Amino acid sequence: MREITPEPLKVLQVIAKYGEIRGRLTLHKLIHALQNSRAVDLGYRFINYSFGPYSKELEEDLKLLASLGLIVEEKKGDTTVIKVTKKGMEVVKSFAGTKLSPYRVRA
Repeated sequence: MREITPEPLKVLQVIAKYGEIRGRLTLHKLIHALQNSRAVDLGYRFINYSFGPYSKELEEDLKLLASLGLIVEEKKGDTTVIKVTKKGMEVVKSFAGTKLSPYRVRA
């Protein structure tokens, strides 16, 4: 298992900011858009895939966050919803306002 680094923690904060994300594809598109707009510097590499941008590193970080119990994926009808758990919210609160906060515009 990969060591937890600032990138997964920043993704955790993004998910927490948006409340719940409807599907992994939506999350990939969101992170890609945030990076391209320079609103968030996460350093993920994306490729153009069948349904939109895809990052293997982001996918690995989502698996890591889930294995640590910081996010959960719940089935709601035909959609999978990604949410931050109570434990995940405690982690988000612990680094709010630090240099790990993703919401800084790049210079």
